[in-house]
Amino acid sequence: MDRHTQHIPIFKTIGEFYRAFQIGDAPNDFFTFMRMEDQPQGKSLYMPLFRGNFFRLVFCKTSGIRFLLPDQTVDTTMNNLYFTYPGKIESWQRIEIIYGFLCCFTPEFAGIDLLRPSFEKEFPFLTTESDSLISLTEREANTLSQIAEAMLEEMNTSRPDKFDMLKHLLHTYLIQIRRIYNEKVSTKSVPQLNHAAIVRRFKKTINDYFIQLASGTVSEWPSVSTISSLMNLNASYLNAVVKQHVGLTASSFIHEKTILEAKSYLMHTDMQVAEISYRLQFRDVPYFTRFFKKMTGLTPGTFRTEAQKKFFPPLRKHNL
Repeated sequence: MDRHTQHIPIFKTIGEFYRAFQIGDAPNDFFTFMRMEDQPQGKSLYMPLFRGNFFRLVFCKTSGIRFLLPDQTVDTTMNNLYFTYPGKIESWQRIEIIYGFLCCFTPEFAGIDLLRPSFEKEFPFLTTESDSLISLTEREANTLSQIAEAMLEEMNTSRPDKFDMLKHLLHTYLIQIRRIYNEKVSTKSVPQLNHAAIVRRFKKTINDYFIQLASGTVSEWPSVSTISSLMNLNASYLNAVVKQHVGLTASSFIHEKTILEAKSYLMHTDMQVAEISYRLQFRDVPYFTRFFKKMTGLTPGTFRTEAQKKFFPPLRKHNL
């Protein structure tokens, strides 16, 4: 993978992610757990923009990773926990050796249903609204390290009930993370959780739609009417729920998502502005340029130049 890639790749399996990251062959495509310091030499120190079709928990015991997200950049420090969910757009830079744990798992292995109304209450750190990175106290880090070591030990066994035990340990890991997360981030009421379930469906439908735009499967820019129809919901009701939950109208949210997609292409590919405009189904380049400048205050070309200066110099340990 490199910055000349003309689309945002989707890793459908954990194995595809391992191969792209150059950290060897994944033992399976549903659950993996490894020490980051054990990753082989020659691994990628820069990961171009991608989406994954699985959850990933990155427990950083030392600093050394800069996560490049469409709407923010976060640098890890000692004892940080980074969360990602299926469909999330991300990229990163890192130094050679980092200590910590990398956990990858599918929703099916963990028994997680992303569209279940109780999902946000059960796993608030794995939602689209969650903070991407939290800091851990030494006590919290030690608690998670003990569970992590137990999972590593179990990964190396050949017992017939190995994955039954790993499911149990993963569930314990997730519950412990939920306790830590809930102490650091305020939780939502039951009505908010119900609305959050609709908003998650809304965001997932939009994410899926933009993936189809990139692949050419659909050729119409997403409107509130289009998205609500795909969700089998009334457009006015959807708009009201989205605005109440996130503070933006559904239309404004789609505009924000469009800008994030455009920024991602500008930052992580060498595609011309005209090609990006075409990919996102704008009727012409001048209209796309006006839309982008209205939303960001910069032209697409200026944004690309400034973003590349800010985000892509080599990452060194003393910079973090």
